[in-house]
Amino acid sequence: MNISYPPVYDNIPPAIKQLGHEFPKAVAFLLIPVEFMYFAIYFHRKGFHKLYNTLALLSLATFWIAPVLSPISCGPARCLQNFAVAIGTMKLLDYFWGRRNAPLTYIGKAPPDWLFALIALTELRYESFTPNHIRVPKDRENFSEPLQLGIHVAAFAVLQSLPQHLPTVLAFEVLLAIYIIWTTMQLTLRYKSSPALFGPLYLADSLSGFWSETWHNAFASPCESLAYAPLRYGLPKYGVPVVVARSLGVLGAFTLMAIFHVYALEPILDREALTRIGLFFLVNGIATVAEAMVWGRKKHWLKCVLAWTFETSIASWAASGLHIPNGLSTIRWKALCDA
Repeated sequence: MNISYPPVYDNIPPAIKQLGHEFPKAVAFLLIPVEFMYFAIYFHRKGFHKLYNTLALLSLATFWIAPVLSPISCGPARCLQNFAVAIGTMKLLDYFWGRRNAPLTYIGKAPPDWLFALIALTELRYESFTPNHIRVPKDRENFSEPLQLGIHVAAFAVLQSLPQHLPTVLAFEVLLAIYIIWTTMQLTLRYKSSPALFGPLYLADSLSGFWSETWHNAFASPCESLAYAPLRYGLPKYGVPVVVARSLGVLGAFTLMAIFHVYALEPILDREALTRIGLFFLVNGIATVAEAMVWGRKKHWLKCVLAWTFETSIASWAASGLHIPNGLSTIRWKALCDA
């Protein structure tokens, strides 16, 4: 049987054709642990604890087996696969271990168990439940997300007119690209009651405020339950002063994010770039703790200037190791798998 393809098919790079075969298979394999996770949450809700423990372990195992059974040769696509595995792992550990003493309670009238499980599965921030770790300043509760998206898209466009070889320009492009992609997904896929994912980046006035209120809080829950809380509340039991335990908890959360990003970005970055990404988070953690020790919650113009100076400097240093000399906008989709 002869299959004819339109002429445009012949112009598609072989790597993209290969991706077209590999990516659907990879997605299908990742749906298996997602289904296990859904039914684990469902039976946990029903009170079948042995069954939900078994399903949770199966979900965790199949998340890590999936990339082995369905490998992807395209680096950026493999990044997405790694992100899915890492996010699924953190969500599982957060829900079934980190929250064992603080189970989710639905805000308002509880939906049927099947819907409860679906919402808990699909909400990274558990915004429909309590407890959650969403912190929105009062002055940003009612701002327009679409308007802010437009402002940040415009800022990204302005950056394209600047010299693309400058690490600081690339650093802000990466920052804005993450904002634009995540906010677009948020506006498209979120539930109506979901609060904003980001605050306006240009309103950040401190490191602690940037990381806890301005930057996206998609992974605040696992950072709290898997890193911060065990150190913050566990270490004082062994005689560690609370102020030290609190600082180590903050560093633990930043360390978790360093590991997460290094693992996810490994397919497209070399060792130097991965080292810089990891250190970016670790040094930010140290700087955030130092800022809190010096300033506490006090607002001050000097605190704001120092925060912007530090963040711009460390982000520029990290971006200089990415080896993207001509900026993000010059990356051609046909050469995407060569990134």
